[in-house]
Amino acid sequence: MYVNNLNSFLKLGYFLDFKNKDISIDISNIDKSKYENTTENELISIGSKVWRESISSDFKTNQKHLVPISGGLDSRAILAGLLEHTEAKNIYTYTFGTPNTFDYDIGEFVAKKIGTNHTSFDLTKYIYTQDELQDISKRVGFQTILFHHAPVWQVDKQYLGCQNWCGFMGDPLAGSKLTQTSSTSLERAKEIFTQKNRYVSSLDLTNGKSFNELIEHNSIKESDLTLDEQLDFQNRQIKYISPHVLMKGYEYKVPFLYQPWIDLMLSIPNSDRINQNLYKKILLRSFPKEFSYKTKINFGLALGASKNAIFMKRAQGKVLRTLKLSGNKTINYLDFNENIRNKEYLRNIIQNNVMDLKGRNIIDWIDLECILKNHLSNKGNHADALMVLASLEIHLKSGLTL
Repeated sequence: MYVNNLNSFLKLGYFLDFKNKDISIDISNIDKSKYENTTENELISIGSKVWRESISSDFKTNQKHLVPISGGLDSRAILAGLLEHTEAKNIYTYTFGTPNTFDYDIGEFVAKKIGTNHTSFDLTKYIYTQDELQDISKRVGFQTILFHHAPVWQVDKQYLGCQNWCGFMGDPLAGSKLTQTSSTSLERAKEIFTQKNRYVSSLDLTNGKSFNELIEHNSIKESDLTLDEQLDFQNRQIKYISPHVLMKGYEYKVPFLYQPWIDLMLSIPNSDRINQNLYKKILLRSFPKEFSYKTKINFGLALGASKNAIFMKRAQGKVLRTLKLSGNKTINYLDFNENIRNKEYLRNIIQNNVMDLKGRNIIDWIDLECILKNHLSNKGNHADALMVLASLEIHLKSGLTL
């Protein structure tokens, strides 16, 4: 079990044998018959009402509100809901990532349009330190890969005393993990889950042993929630996303976990969940101004853009990337392959931790030093492997016991 759990971290970037004591998702109230005869217009009205209730139930007056905002829908839905209770001047927002990517640029654009107190944290100017990484390791419960976060200590100082609003579980509940064709067996669902959620793809760090028995599922009717969604909710969302976006040290409000919202989103027909169809219509009806601005989900177009316009925008992006006239705007983080080679501070952190991990001899089936040397000499792009290995060592230095 120990080796299998370690293998899950080495492949997925998080430990599967993890019990999250802080967050649970109650999906026991799914009733697919409840809205069978409800019109789309009625569903939109119900959804709008429930979403507003989710915000108002957590809202406190005389409070500074903090919303980390991206180019996606969930953080903007929270921001739009808050604006019905307070003015933009009472709301703080921040974006982090790299310029010329959807999350960074659109988040910044929307904040300026709305008028919040906004800061953009450019990760190309952020210097990772061993001390801060070890502090973050403790805050995520030694559970997830590191190096994918805002400048945490700066956020601590700048937003002390703020009420933090988090969009955790927004898009999965709305249907982002629901596909046209779902797995028909648990074995197949686990196989697909591992393929889709693999973090390290440049090589295989594991010793070949399967960790399938550690992939949990909710054991509810597949007609209520597909096997693929069950695995995503109980494993990726609870064990990877939650520790990362809800790291310790802040007071959070998580409006998408408002139980009536969970029950509604999971009980509506799957045709309304596929592609987050109903969720998008609820947002457009409820907050037409906020969602008239560009979004990441539509490649920089507004949420209400036509299918043809979205297709053309997506095609344009592919052409620009093919001609190397533009980077991949959907990737918000550093180009770690190049930065590990070219930025001394990052190279030293990765190198020191990987070599310290090698000295522990707990991964004795692969030559860690060889991976490092091949990457630094440009004989391969192994940043994904090196970051997982360095994260593991940082967790061990911070108190993780295997």
